[in-house]
Amino acid sequence: MLPLELTEKNLNRNIARLAIPAAAENVLHMMVFIVDIIMVGRLGTEAIASVGLAGALNFVLTIVFSSLSAGTLSLVARHTGARERSMAERVAAQSLLLSIIVGVTVAPALFHYSDGIFHLMGAEPEVLRLSTLYFTIVIYFLPCRLIILTSSASLRGAGDTRTPMLITLVMNLTNVFFNWLLIFGIWIFPRMGVAGAAWGTVIAYVVGSTLSLAILLRGKALVTLHLRDMMGFDMGVIKRVLWISLPATLDALLMQLGYLVFIKIVTMLGTVSLASHQIAVRIESISFMPGYALGMSTATLVGQSLGAKKEDLARLSMKRNCLFALLLMCTFGVIFLIMPRQLGMVFGPEEEVLRLSSLCVMISAIEQPALAIYMVYAGGLRGAGDTMSPMLITIVGTLFFHLPMAYIFGIVMGWGLAGIWFGAALDWIGRAIAVYILFRRGRWRRLKM
Repeated sequence: MLPLELTEKNLNRNIARLAIPAAAENVLHMMVFIVDIIMVGRLGTEAIASVGLAGALNFVLTIVFSSLSAGTLSLVARHTGARERSMAERVAAQSLLLSIIVGVTVAPALFHYSDGIFHLMGAEPEVLRLSTLYFTIVIYFLPCRLIILTSSASLRGAGDTRTPMLITLVMNLTNVFFNWLLIFGIWIFPRMGVAGAAWGTVIAYVVGSTLSLAILLRGKALVTLHLRDMMGFDMGVIKRVLWISLPATLDALLMQLGYLVFIKIVTMLGTVSLASHQIAVRIESISFMPGYALGMSTATLVGQSLGAKKEDLARLSMKRNCLFALLLMCTFGVIFLIMPRQLGMVFGPEEEVLRLSSLCVMISAIEQPALAIYMVYAGGLRGAGDTMSPMLITIVGTLFFHLPMAYIFGIVMGWGLAGIWFGAALDWIGRAIAVYILFRRGRWRRLKM
């Protein structure tokens, strides 16, 4: 694959080249969780709720630790734009070393405290048991997950979103195959139920991390992994990665802790509401595809453009990606309004769960334009190395809007799950306004890395 040609004439082509594979990759990442929910749906409401709850916590942790790759993508993009390939590859290698150490260190602690975490989230006894079972199997393979995410960030920073997409496709096929074998006990394999879904995910992670390392070591990608660059710490590189990544990590941590408190509020409404919420979240997650993909495209283009001293192209990249995101995500919003029940029926829930999840999907249509704006401009700021601004938005949004409004509308005012989702929609509208104001202020243009 050839490097990007950073010109205004090629901008739409570059966006398509980066965003289309990233969108497909995002769908495939989401499908790992969605497939688990669909396949355990035959086991009952408790299975749906437990896999949804454990999957949500696993996703939260993945997002938090993968935010360490924010610095990786930004720096690899900068060095690639400046035609400094050897330095880009050293950043990638040191980031991989750091991610492996973090994964190996944190996984045992999370394993030890997993039961207490789900107990604090207020799950009912059977949901608590099954959630803990699923999570304790998956969490020990956190290092594999982080290898995949860091490798993908390095490749994206260099301008290659196709390879991470193909790796994720293989992971999904692996997950579906082993879920089928292990959940239902096909052929010589035992019937493991919820535990089988966890082992299917684990096997997919192992396959994905192995492929990622093999591709980087082979030397034919836009960025190559040299083992000599992983022999010991280069504190200069590590500090630069962490300087950008730590605000992004705090941003992700606060957002995901807020989400766990959000889940706690949902569990106060009972197992039916929890199962309905998990289904609605997975339906809405499909709409994140264009926002996530165009956010990734923006981060790469902004980073490489600034590295090549093309500030105007960086600014134009943000605006153009935002326009495309608005068009696509508003289309999803219309679909959510027209056919929420049909989307929910894919998961095979009981009637009350289907009714409630359909209502939440309709409410999610309100936040689609705001999510498009936030995802793209936040991605652009991070690509420029400004991870502080999105972090500040997350702090204010989570502590003063997202959680208070969810509790007030859902619990105090008695609107139930619909009220919780309405409060979340109002929060995302506020965040979109804030990130656009910070983009216009232009701090991202003055950062030195």
